[in-house]
Amino acid sequence: MAKAKKKFEKKQDFVRCNDRIRIFEVLLIHEGENLGVMKTRDALAKAVSLDLDLVEVSPNAHPPVCQIMDYGKFIFEKNKKKKQHFAKDKEVSFRYVIDDNDLTTKANQIRKFIEKGHKVKVVVKFKAREKAHKDKGFAALEKLIIMLEDIVSVEKPPGFEGHTVTARLNKKESKDGNPKEKAKKDS
Repeated sequence: MAKAKKKFEKKQDFVRCNDRIRIFEVLLIHEGENLGVMKTRDALAKAVSLDLDLVEVSPNAHPPVCQIMDYGKFIFEKNKKKKQHFAKDKEVSFRYVIDDNDLTTKANQIRKFIEKGHKVKVVVKFKAREKAHKDKGFAALEKLIIMLEDIVSVEKPPGFEGHTVTARLNKKESKDGNPKEKAKKDS
């Protein structure tokens, strides 16, 4: 006989509010002001009188912390924070013995990442005894930065870390603050 498989469902963030709060006493907060420890029914009555909701913001505290606020707005802000998009770091790596044509290809790849709004970490890798030629790695990285100087600024200058030379590149900001406006003024 086969055993029944358990379905593992994604645990949702559940926030108790109003009548769902079943604890006897809570620490009440309203508009950033601590109103002290009180019975849940008294806190709920205060929230109802203000035409707001009693929301449990910290259920693991003793006593649990509840706040008087608009529950719908609280959930909206919570979901909004989850959906925020942060610029991701991209990594481009190569060895110090790279040919000029290959370096141009890497520069074009970095240019595409920068134009999409990503930060780029450039890594020059060394094998075993190649660390003796780290000056050539710095030269290759400087050559790449010179190829891209019209669009990138160096956030972190080239530095030697273990078996690699790394630098971090970011989009160059124009003096006006907006690179697109600068391009329009030039034409």
